[in-house]
Amino acid sequence: MVDFAKKENIDLTFVGSEEPLVLGIVDEFKKAGLKIFGPNKTAAQLEGSKSFAKSILKEANVPTAAFSIVRSLSEARRALVKHDFPVVFKLDGLAAEKGVSVISSCKQAEDYIVNLYKNNSNTKLLIEEFMQGPEFSLFSLVGKNNTVVHTPIAQDHKRRFDGDKGPNTGGIGAYSPV
Repeated sequence: MVDFAKKENIDLTFVGSEEPLVLGIVDEFKKAGLKIFGPNKTAAQLEGSKSFAKSILKEANVPTAAFSIVRSLSEARRALVKHDFPVVFKLDGLAAEKGVSVISSCKQAEDYIVNLYKNNSNTKLLIEEFMQGPEFSLFSLVGKNNTVVHTPIAQDHKRRFDGDKGPNTGGIGAYSPV
């Protein structure tokens, strides 16, 4: 992408998806002297790693749903004892908006984690308290000299069917202003 931007004399690049941000495209463009809009690789972890984001929230005393981070079937089973149902399972890392599941029972949880760890024995999984209610996004742009600009709040819609009855889609729509 750096070579392409140089070859085509691109003045400014806006990154449209999370994967190149997490992989460090902003850092590479800046090293090459190219203008690009987006967070650097370190900051992109907030979106790219659910466990990293939760750890930052906890460290900064930002209120967030109770959570456990696990890496094995036995850890997942031990962590589930601390949570009431429903719970939310979130695969750590980029999951193409398919990494979040609302789990409503012990049986469903057991089936999920057995299958998950059978296929990949060291998957990092975030087990999180289920929170009911409207969801919104607030995007903040942070610039030089500690300049911060907040965009208007956007109302998110993550569940597939009306009344939040379907599976979590990772985001199928939003509107702003709320």
